[in-house]
Amino acid sequence: MHLLTEKYKPILCTPFGRDGYRETAPCAALSPYIRCFWTEREIERDLLVIPDTCMDIIFRIDGTENSGFFCTIDENSFYSANGDSELFGVRFYAWTAHLFAKRDFTGSKNLAFPTEEFFGNLGAELAPYIASAKTFEERAAAAENALLKRLDGICADNNLLNAIDLIIGNHGSLEISELCAHTTLSARTLERTFAAAMGISPKAFSSLVRYQLLWQEMISRPDLNILDAVEKYGYADQPHLLNDFRRRHLMNPKQAIDYAIKRG
Repeated sequence: MHLLTEKYKPILCTPFGRDGYRETAPCAALSPYIRCFWTEREIERDLLVIPDTCMDIIFRIDGTENSGFFCTIDENSFYSANGDSELFGVRFYAWTAHLFAKRDFTGSKNLAFPTEEFFGNLGAELAPYIASAKTFEERAAAAENALLKRLDGICADNNLLNAIDLIIGNHGSLEISELCAHTTLSARTLERTFAAAMGISPKAFSSLVRYQLLWQEMISRPDLNILDAVEKYGYADQPHLLNDFRRRHLMNPKQAIDYAIKRG
């Protein structure tokens, strides 16, 4: 589990940061499961939210003890319609949220639910601490303590982890038959395993990983040659890559990088 998070750390559309947004890493015991704790003041009505292959429990800080809501994995970008309030979130890796949940994720993609629908009393347990805390650090500490209590008894599926490791190692570009051979699972069993853990198919998850890794490389390497990326990420040609990126990000690579820099 640790190896996956060392190889793959999803980023947002604004990886250089943005006004009003902060995040902090979890403790070592939770780092294989939690990407970060985060907070944001809702002031932007046109903020782009991209598929980051993560899932979030989100609380709105409004003086009441609400139990928050849970956002499952998204396959598409959208512009958020925010209000004038503060948010606090727990961001899980795509393959770890189900380990803390009380039900599987089949049929749950691209949706938001009351936290208790997936996590039992976790949201209600955290709500008074989130509402009464004065700082982001206090909220993160409360969330960390609640999640640490739930680590006992967690048992990850090695077949799922091995499949994810292969997907990441191949930049999201490989055939289902290769995943089956690697895990010794049938295609049907693999589909059920991914659906239960993440709500999406292995093919859909691979496509999201490919997009995320491409976006990370575009941000870290301004001199990235698109033709080299076509080969590395298994696209048929340059138009295929650009069209797929635009479909995921709602803008072309230059616009996406300009957006990230401007908001950062």
